[in-house]
Amino acid sequence: MCGASQPSVQLLLLTWMLLPGCGAVRGPGSVSGVLGGTLSVTCTYDRGDEMKPKFWCTPGLFTACDSDIIITKKDKPVVRRGRFSIWDNPTRWRFTVTMENLAKEDAGTYFCGVRTASLRWDKIAEVEVTVSPGEPPRTPAVTAPSRDPGGRGRGQQPPGPCPTCPLLTLAAPAGSPTADGAPGMDAPQGKRVSSAVFPVLAGLQLLALAAGAGAVLWVTLRHR
Repeated sequence: MCGASQPSVQLLLLTWMLLPGCGAVRGPGSVSGVLGGTLSVTCTYDRGDEMKPKFWCTPGLFTACDSDIIITKKDKPVVRRGRFSIWDNPTRWRFTVTMENLAKEDAGTYFCGVRTASLRWDKIAEVEVTVSPGEPPRTPAVTAPSRDPGGRGRGQQPPGPCPTCPLLTLAAPAGSPTADGAPGMDAPQGKRVSSAVFPVLAGLQLLALAAGAGAVLWVTLRHR
């Protein structure tokens, strides 16, 4: 309770001066993190406290804080100090404290709060921090390059045609079907023809030579 029922004026004034504002700052109550990890705590405050310093501290014996771990200023809403950082967002009436590289010694009781006049206690909210052992970092598994059943490694080209087979390069006429059978497109140049076509072409050339020689002989005999 913020006070007692029907107090005297002096007691009421003393209570107002010494006790922290009831409900003025609200925090999560308790948070937890793992060793070596990062932990963030967000606390909210009332309107009218936008320009006042926000802090993160350990409890004191006769005052709210034993010492400020980190605190903002009117003209410096974002502050970083070692493993600790604090960011005040006055448009949302909240501030966030971040603790990095958590250690066992970071576990304990803290206050997030708003610094008020010197004649009053600060507006605070108690936060209990728990640090638990974390899982050891996992080493990513290294996989060997996959190989196909033929024994070829990835990135290797399949073997080409027989290097000793005689090949003949011919240019396909325009408008002939392409290799995938689609008509109306020019076939690419340099199509390789199997060696089985070579004897046929050679025979045609011999027939053409024989026919030419016969025609020359016939003309020669005719003019005699």
